[in-house]
Amino acid sequence: MKRIAMLNCLKANEVCSGASCMSAFNYRKASFMDYGDEEQHLTAFMRCGGCDLEPANYKGMMQKIERIIQEETEVAHVGICTITHETKLECENIAKIISMFEDKGIIVVRGTH
Repeated sequence: MKRIAMLNCLKANEVCSGASCMSAFNYRKASFMDYGDEEQHLTAFMRCGGCDLEPANYKGMMQKIERIIQEETEVAHVGICTITHETKLECENIAKIISMFEDKGIIVVRGTH
């Protein structure tokens, strides 16, 4: 069984219901097709701490990462909402959270739907 978390942008929460990410997961579409028939378990659907919070200094982020580890999460899928509209690049804080995941041995997949 593949244990999966999803990371999304807090700011995108203003307009995002998470439905497209969940649909891709539930129906094995887009980036979730790669798991084939392997059973999938969603361990977390988390948001970043926002644009103004440095992830390494944000106690809540550290707690989220530790909880995801406790759930034996193997893979973290990063939503398309983490690409900034202005630069079309990955958000700097999201990149730092991705590094935190990778430092803990969690594989990162960029993309959900």
